[in-house]
Amino acid sequence: MGRDRGQRALGLFKGALSALSFLLLISSAPALADEPLDRFQRDLDELRKENEELKDRIDSLEAEDEETRHGLGLLSNLVEVSGYADAEYTFTDQEGEDSGFRVRHLSLFFTKDVQKEWKLFTEVEFEDAPRIESERATDDVKSSQGTIFVEQLYIEYHPKLSWDIRLGRFLTPAGIWSIYHYPPYVPTQTSPIIYKVIFPKVSDGVQLKNSFNLRDSAIDTHLYIANGAGNPGALDRNEGKGIGARVNADLLTGLSAGLSYFGERDNEGILRMSYGAHVLFNRSALRLQAEYQTRSNETDAASGFDDSGWYAQAEYDMSKWTLAARYDWYDPSSESSDDLWTRYTGAVNYRFAHNVIGKLEFNRNEFDDPSMDDYSQGILAIVVAIGDL
Repeated sequence: MGRDRGQRALGLFKGALSALSFLLLISSAPALADEPLDRFQRDLDELRKENEELKDRIDSLEAEDEETRHGLGLLSNLVEVSGYADAEYTFTDQEGEDSGFRVRHLSLFFTKDVQKEWKLFTEVEFEDAPRIESERATDDVKSSQGTIFVEQLYIEYHPKLSWDIRLGRFLTPAGIWSIYHYPPYVPTQTSPIIYKVIFPKVSDGVQLKNSFNLRDSAIDTHLYIANGAGNPGALDRNEGKGIGARVNADLLTGLSAGLSYFGERDNEGILRMSYGAHVLFNRSALRLQAEYQTRSNETDAASGFDDSGWYAQAEYDMSKWTLAARYDWYDPSSESSDDLWTRYTGAVNYRFAHNVIGKLEFNRNEFDDPSMDDYSQGILAIVVAIGDL
């Protein structure tokens, strides 16, 4: 029994010692525990505040009407929007033209991969700030200005990276400028003279694109069938169809070249056959490009005539600056030797930001035709790109 009492006493002594140690630990802990406890309390307060803000936002969204929620959901989930806009001041000594400001372009691109292999692409261009007014009672157009143009609208089937098919309206694949002409990525506001002259700007039809390697060269090809020039998206005003093709080959590092063709019998019965050749050199800060195009125009009643032209352009980048120069030459008729049109262009670009470019451009136009007056033109412009073109 004495032994049991000794064990109990020893147990009580150990318990008292443990309690004393615990009390000493608690008495020394506040200095160590205050900071974590304060931090925990602050975090808890912040979480409560964020929850209240989220609740307010949810209440606000629930208050919106059904159509608004549906529309915003469609825009955010289905369509990617990009584009560009530019405004400029033009000064000229051309007879009959005045210097002034111009709200030149607002182009919006709408893109969506509908499914893995299907894509919808649309480009809508608003040029010169269009405005259309009509009479209220009759709907007759009272006044109109500017241009609204669906420049591209096609459905694309692209099962592989190497090839795809486009059905609808697309930029006519010819040369370089017809495909890569957007103001944020070219140094001038003025296009080469032959652009939209020898080859049509756009084509309504079906296009097959295919890319492959031949030895050490990458080959890109376009083959298309279209209504031809002068025919809107609603109908073809003649039974014939235009056929075109373009091929481009990467010959060496930074050097590519290619050929283009388009043939049609137009709405006036004229057989037009357009041919083009282009070359592009891009190395470090230097970029050189040139295009030559010619077209034969034959009618049933006469032998017809040829028109042709070419341009050469050089660009050089220096940090945020780009210097550019271009020479244009166009002969509207092979039957006359005194109607040549030449243009000398110089331009300076400055990148205020990646997608904001300022442009200063000067053009000198000279004509061999004595009835045409030579003139000069200067352009100051700001161009802004929206999203990824």
